Amino acid sequence: MKDFKVIEVKRSIFEDNNADADKLRAELKSEGTFLLNLMSSPGAGKTTTLKRTISMLKDEMKIGVMEADIDSDVDAQAISETGVRAIQIHTGGMCHLDADMTRQGIREFGTKDLDFVVLENVGNLVCP
Repeated sequence: MKDFKVIEVKRSIFEDNNADADKLRAELKSEGTFLLNLMSSPGAGKTTTLKRTISMLKDEMKIGVMEADIDSDVDAQAISETGVRAIQIHTGGMCHLDADMTRQGIREFGTKDLDFVVLENVGNLVCP
């Protein structure tokens, strides 16, 4: 016989983020905008790959890039040199942008006239 009560509180830690992501997907789909969240470790070549991709696609579609970084704007400067619209988002120490933060960036950036938006998320080896 148990002398204690068991309370089940099983809930995914990603539940709220997944709901926010679903809303964001629906909003972007209604605009006809495709969002790619690009994540990898520091120095893996995210910005280099992105610059190459932009050079191949910028004459075929309207591209925008949201650069997320803890404090730097080096990547946003490099991307703006390609001629596409870029915005820098400083995370203030956060490991990466989640769906709600991404939505905030998109609202500020404005995507209605863009076909393809890339979020180059924070490169980090520590955070999941």
